[in-house]
Amino acid sequence: MNVGFIGTGNMGSNMARKVLGAGFNLWVFDIRKEAAQPLLKAGAKWADSPQAMARLCDVVLTSLPGPRDVEEVVFGKKGLSAGWRKGDICVDTSTNSPTTMRTIAARAKDFGVEVLDAPVSGGMTGAKEGSLTFMVGGSAAALAKVHTILEAMGKEIIHVGDSGCGDIAKLVNNTISISCTTLNAEAFVLGVKSGIDPAKLLDILKASTGSNRALDQYPRSVLIGDFGPHFKLSLACKDIRLALELAKDYNMELPVVANACAQQLFKAEAEGWGEMDHHTVIWLLEKAAGIQVRAKSG
Repeated sequence: MNVGFIGTGNMGSNMARKVLGAGFNLWVFDIRKEAAQPLLKAGAKWADSPQAMARLCDVVLTSLPGPRDVEEVVFGKKGLSAGWRKGDICVDTSTNSPTTMRTIAARAKDFGVEVLDAPVSGGMTGAKEGSLTFMVGGSAAALAKVHTILEAMGKEIIHVGDSGCGDIAKLVNNTISISCTTLNAEAFVLGVKSGIDPAKLLDILKASTGSNRALDQYPRSVLIGDFGPHFKLSLACKDIRLALELAKDYNMELPVVANACAQQLFKAEAEGWGEMDHHTVIWLLEKAAGIQVRAKSG
């Protein structure tokens, strides 16, 4: 089977490598060809455009920053839709707007094409190890046809419901995990300001009821002062905005997220830290408190 992959950034490149390793004929495309060079050297083939890829591949996966990028790849000039054939399947693994994906899926039906929203959880580690969790919205029959492809990249493939439901599940997940990041930052600054060693505080929390998955990243990030982008602040802000938009669509309020967590994230983004890791949100609190949450060396 010919499989296409569009978007060979940090996540996409690792996911695509797993597809290639599973024995599929892999075609790749990225707006920066140099980003795809490692995959091309490993045996993947280059498609000159999404349109060309659609003509070559039965299934195309996308891993892109956000809704506008996905819309452009699908319906833009030389987009996938210009090369679609009846029976093709498009799988978007981005964290996307449910409304956007429902619109794309509805328009794709006019071409005889199935679209699945299949965002992932597990981060770069999961992408490298092939242990991602896929949350899939769309046709169960279409999912069955691409299941073996997704199995190359993930251990859990969960059909959530109709189109858009995969992205809804992902936004719920990220609302919780990103909010935990801001809460952890505030609590750690309080603890360190009050005299507790941050490494000891982490040990205590990991063994107590305050434990959460966001704390797993502290040893390689906050405690050693490494804020290189594992999950960019700009992407965290994008996901929170999408969650707030989803709540608005359903006439709901998210007071904790909107009034506390989101405001901290947006302030950090306004400082120009969007390309850094989302844990940079702690810098605002550290500056205000006059301390840094770092483990003692030696």
